[in-house]
Amino acid sequence: MSGKNFIYSILYDYYGNLLRSNQATVIDLYYNLDYSLSEIAEEMNISRQGVHDTLKRAEKNLLKYEDKIKLYEKYVKYMNSAEKIIDLASLIDDSKYKDIVEKIKSEAGKIINEG
Repeated sequence: MSGKNFIYSILYDYYGNLLRSNQATVIDLYYNLDYSLSEIAEEMNISRQGVHDTLKRAEKNLLKYEDKIKLYEKYVKYMNSAEKIIDLASLIDDSKYKDIVEKIKSEAGKIINEG
């Protein structure tokens, strides 16, 4: 397994449009398309060091955006809460509440699937 930290791929989904074009391209090629630094350098016609520097600046910017906006952090909280709701609803064993329990699970499932 490579040493890539795929949190940047996730953060790119949230904040990629806020990056400079070249930074967005480098993040996408490196994390989403699994290009090496050398392959990116060749593709973008820049030095490998230039790719490395751009990648590090883009990663720093993505973390800065998450630190301020916290979309991924909120997403994780909502997912965890929705999963807990499903777990708790599953504990209701009274047959007269069966329909409402299924509705609760369905709505919580929508939150999970929408993320």
